[in-house]
Amino acid sequence: MRKQSAIGMAMLAVLAWGAPRTAAGAVDERQTNWAGLSVVVGQRVRVLMPDGTRLEGKATGLEVDALAIEVAKTSNRKAYPKGRFLASRATLRAVDVVQPSTKHWRIICTAMGGGIGYVALRAAINLAKSSNTGAAAGFGTLGVGLPVAGYFIGNAADRRIVTYVIVP
Repeated sequence: MRKQSAIGMAMLAVLAWGAPRTAAGAVDERQTNWAGLSVVVGQRVRVLMPDGTRLEGKATGLEVDALAIEVAKTSNRKAYPKGRFLASRATLRAVDVVQPSTKHWRIICTAMGGGIGYVALRAAINLAKSSNTGAAAGFGTLGVGLPVAGYFIGNAADRRIVTYVIVP
């Protein structure tokens, strides 16, 4: 039991080591002029409008005075309904491009959570044998919850966002 606890603590330390990287996120900020914004056409984008509404969708074209977006998500359906929308050049300050994510951190963090969860499940089994059902239930819950938490931590770490700041 002692060896399993040591392994579990080591795995937890490694998982915690990756948490600051996850919290920091992977945001790349680039400056571009209006003509250089053509690189976002055909990609999934997020735009913040002047009134605070957030639009998400696919950039379908770049015109002289507007960026054409096929809106899939909006925080204000009345003002900005789903469908084709022309975001005026005068109102855009930045465009976030959500790039396809990798699977690297999801795999690593889920495996780490699974390893720690295995140790927790073994502890739950040992506690259940000694008729300490409350602690056994707690460790059993950890055994199931840690791999799930590892997946979500890894998913956040895999997300890549490139912000294009539009300069005049």
